[in-house]
Amino acid sequence: MPKGSRMPKAVPDLRRVALLAIAALTLWRVLMLATMRTELWTDESQYWLWGQSLSFGAYSKPPLIGWLIRATTELAGNTPFGVRLAAPVLHGVTAGMVMALAARLANARVAALAGLTYATMPAATLGAMMMTTDTPLLCAIAAALLMQHRLAARASTRDAVLLGLALGLGFLSKHAMLFAMAGMGMAALVSPAWRITRRDATVAVAVALLLALPNLLWIASHGFVTLHHLAEDGAAKGFGLHLAGAARFLAEQFAVMGPLAFAAFLLGLRDTHPPIRGAAAVALVILGIVTLQALTSRALANWGVGFTVAGTIIAAHWLARHRALAFASLALGAAVAIALPLIATFGTGWRIGEGPLILSRYLGRAEVSQRAMDFATRNGATVIAASDRGLLADLSWQSHGTGLEIAAAPHDGPPRHHWDLALPLQADPDTPVALLMQGTEPPSCATGPSERWIAGPGFAEGRQMSLVLTTPECLTEAKDD
Repeated sequence: MPKGSRMPKAVPDLRRVALLAIAALTLWRVLMLATMRTELWTDESQYWLWGQSLSFGAYSKPPLIGWLIRATTELAGNTPFGVRLAAPVLHGVTAGMVMALAARLANARVAALAGLTYATMPAATLGAMMMTTDTPLLCAIAAALLMQHRLAARASTRDAVLLGLALGLGFLSKHAMLFAMAGMGMAALVSPAWRITRRDATVAVAVALLLALPNLLWIASHGFVTLHHLAEDGAAKGFGLHLAGAARFLAEQFAVMGPLAFAAFLLGLRDTHPPIRGAAAVALVILGIVTLQALTSRALANWGVGFTVAGTIIAAHWLARHRALAFASLALGAAVAIALPLIATFGTGWRIGEGPLILSRYLGRAEVSQRAMDFATRNGATVIAASDRGLLADLSWQSHGTGLEIAAAPHDGPPRHHWDLALPLQADPDTPVALLMQGTEPPSCATGPSERWIAGPGFAEGRQMSLVLTTPECLTEAKDD
C-alpha cells in the first residue's frame, strides 16, 4: 500500500446487522412473554383446547395452530407463556425469510430494511404477543415465496418439495393461504422471475395436497362445518355494496403494517423492476381479494395480513431510496415493538378517562371461571355448561387438571362453535350441572342454588353474570321452549 494512503473503511454487513437486530428483538419478545400479565383471550384458549385432541380439523380453522400449541406447552407447560411461545419465534423466522427473499429481488440494503420492517411492523408486534393463526400462515407464505423464486431461477426437486411443504403447512395454518397461492400464480403471469417449471409445480402441488388431504377429509366427515362457518362469518353484514367497509379495511392497513411502511408500499407499487413487479402481484392479489370481501360483505383488518410478506419488501425497496423516511419508519416500529409488551406487563390497570381498561379483552376471564369452578365444587357438580363461546373457552383453559367437565348447553340448529360440535352436554338427565351465563336469565326449571354478580374489571366489566345449579334434563327442556 502506498505510503500515506488510508485503509478503506470497512463496510458493515447490513444483512448480518439486521439479523442480529431481529434476533435481539425476538429474544426481547420471548422474555417479555414470561412477564406479561394478560390472560389468554377466547381464541387462544380455544386453540389450546384443539391441541389437546390433536385431530386433523376443528370447527372454524385448520389444525396446525393446535398442534403448535401442544408442542410448546409440552416444553414450557400449560401457561400463557407456553401457549404463546411459538409466536415470537415464528415471526423472527419469517423476518429472516423476508430478508432472504428481498436479497434475491434487490440488494443487501433492501433486504436488511425489509427484514427489519417486517419484524417491527405492528402486526408482527401484536402477533408476537399472542398465538393466532396468522403467525404460522405468514411464516408459510414467506417460505413459499422464497422457494418459488428459487425454483424460477433453477429447477430442483428438493426445492419443489419444500415449496409443497410450505403451501401445505400454510393451508393447515389458515385457509387464507389460498389467497397467497392465487397471488403466487399472478406473480408467475406478470414476471418471468417467478415462473417455475411444470414439473416442479406438479411436485409442489402433489406434496401440498398430500398435507392438506387429512384436513379436507375431516371437513367433509363433519358436514363441511368449517366452510359453513367461513361463509357465515364473511356474510355477517349481509351481501351488498359496503363502500365504507372497504375504505375502512384499507385504512386499517396503515395500522397493520405501520403508517409510513404502508404508504411506502403504495408508492413502491409504481416500480416496474420485474422481480418487484412479481412481489407486488402477490401482495395486491391478497389485498384485493379481502378488499372485495369488505366491499361486498365484511372483512376484519387482519384478514389480508398475508400481503405484508411481499408488501414489506416493496416498501423497503422504496424506503431504501428515502433514508430519512426509512429511519423514521423503523424507529416508529421499534418504539411500538418495545412499548406494547411493556404495556401488557405494567399497563393492565390503565384506562382512557372513564372508559374500560385498554386491555380489557385480555383480563378478568380467570376470575369469572374460577368463580364458576368454586360454585360447581361447593354444590357437587362435576360439569359446568355454558352457551357462550368465550365463557366455554376460558372455562376449558382454566379447568384443566381439575377433573371438571366443560360442555356446551343443549342447542337446536347447526353448531355455533367448537363446543357445540365436539363437546355437547351428554351427562345423565339427573346429573348436577353448574350453568354459567352472561347477561341472561336462568331457565325457569333451574331451581337449585344460584349466584348473581356484576363482573369486575376486564372483558365483562359491568355485566351481570349468573350461576345456577341445574340438570341436563332442565337444559334440554329450556332449549325446546
